Amino acid sequence: MHSSDNDAGALGLRVGRLVHAHRTTQGLSATELAERSGLSRTILARIERGEGNPSIGTMWRIARALRVPLGDLLVEAPAARTRLIRAGEGETMSDPSGMVGRLVHTDGRERRTELFALELPSGARRESPPHQPGVEELLMVTRGAARVGPEAAPEALGPGDALWFAADVPHAYAVTGHAACHLLCWMLYPPAA
Repeated sequence: MHSSDNDAGALGLRVGRLVHAHRTTQGLSATELAERSGLSRTILARIERGEGNPSIGTMWRIARALRVPLGDLLVEAPAARTRLIRAGEGETMSDPSGMVGRLVHTDGRERRTELFALELPSGARRESPPHQPGVEELLMVTRGAARVGPEAAPEALGPGDALWFAADVPHAYAVTGHAACHLLCWMLYPPAA
């Protein structure tokens, strides 16, 4: 077997894994994706198993049906594990009333969410064991200061700062100032199976 055969086989397996991941994340059955893309279920099943070498035209049809860029089906980008958003960062939009909105987080995946308002007294430290795979947290300090996030890479946050992180690792919330700290904690869960 030539190295190009090995490369094509690895690409086919990767494409299959990515197509399957995007389809299931969107809650689509194989039949629904087949209907959207105009391809047969048999062809899609072969692609998801990593068999064969789908053409660019076939891949474009799948990408359009999944509403993702073609590159998302070809290359596995390293998944970000944290994203720090400092106060005042992010896209803003204003309203004639004078209200200004700032985008803190956006995500196109279907999921279940919960929003908690947390109050930690001065000197408090809360350690959390890992949540199940796929759980994420978005924390925003509204008053006070804290060091929060994965134990391996916590971030110092002040009022208006936010941190998104994959919460499937040990993580902690620790008040760093002399006053209580108020945070918003948005829990993002993967879709129910």
